[in-house]
Amino acid sequence: MKKLVSILLVLVLLVGTVVSCGKDKSTDKSSKEEAKEEVKEEAKEEAKEEVKEEAPEEKEKAEEESDASDDKKYKIALLPTDMAATFAAWLAQELEKEVEKYPNMEMTILDSKNVLSTQLANLENCVAQGYDYIILHPLEPDAEAEIVDQYVSEGTPIMMINQSDGGSELCSNVDADPIEQGAIVAEVAAEKIPENGKVVILMGPSGNSHSIGRREGFQQYLFDVRPDIEILDEQLADWEKSKGMNYMEDWMQAYPQIDAVISMNDAMALGALEAAKAAGKDENMTFYGVDGLADAVLSIKDGGLTATCVQNARKFAEIGFEIIDKVLKGEIEFEKTLIPGELIDSNNVDEWIEIHKENGQIK
Repeated sequence: MKKLVSILLVLVLLVGTVVSCGKDKSTDKSSKEEAKEEVKEEAKEEAKEEVKEEAPEEKEKAEEESDASDDKKYKIALLPTDMAATFAAWLAQELEKEVEKYPNMEMTILDSKNVLSTQLANLENCVAQGYDYIILHPLEPDAEAEIVDQYVSEGTPIMMINQSDGGSELCSNVDADPIEQGAIVAEVAAEKIPENGKVVILMGPSGNSHSIGRREGFQQYLFDVRPDIEILDEQLADWEKSKGMNYMEDWMQAYPQIDAVISMNDAMALGALEAAKAAGKDENMTFYGVDGLADAVLSIKDGGLTATCVQNARKFAEIGFEIIDKVLKGEIEFEKTLIPGELIDSNNVDEWIEIHKENGQIK
């Protein structure tokens, strides 16, 4: 019996020892897992702190780069035909006003003074000096097409403004449709000129696409629909008021009856009107132009010119710089657009007087 009790006691002790050992191993394993978790958590916290410390630096760097980009001033060159020409001066003025809306752009004007070689030299110099964009108001688009092709293909973006013909296929264009312009005024003339009326015609420079296009508009919407009208003479007056005046003086001596003067721009029409007034013969004549210049608008108000079609320099400038902005941002490579014409006559002349007062053309 004593032996049995002793054996049982030994067994109890052995079981207790095994259980105790099992508990110690489990505890060790649990401790190790907890230690690992603590290390992981510490690592995560350290990483978070590093990110927090580095993020402001990266953000500041990005902001500096963005500011540097915003501070870049794009150099724009405007090469007008001739600042002495009324429409070219109005267009340049509107472009100067429009560029002020873009603080990242500055514009330099290099007048061509109606000399092709001067305009080509200015164009070459602007490319060599690294201008970011060139606005070309071309004197002779066909003669300038090849060099414009070359510069555009070499990476200098160019816009031909107030000209849709000639130049590179990759060259932006902002213009009005000259046939439409002629047609708009021609429809009024078709109603005003008396039956079997006799007219004289003043054209722009030889080969000028605007002069040719406007003449086509008059042909289709005046002379083709009114075959009774007789064209007495047709001369090139090169857009100049003085030449329009000189031709009109000659015509009044050569022809006893002149019912209307059809002019491809306002300046020549105003010159003819002035000559007719001086001779006391303007009362029985009507005068038609194109451009919608301030002097023409005032003449319509005073009962001088009969009608004109506005070539809206303000719209040219607005649309032009919208295109330039998109090109410089890399959104487009080029864009071609036509600005619609609008008739100006006695019915809406007051509206256009106010517009020209706003743009400073009428004081």
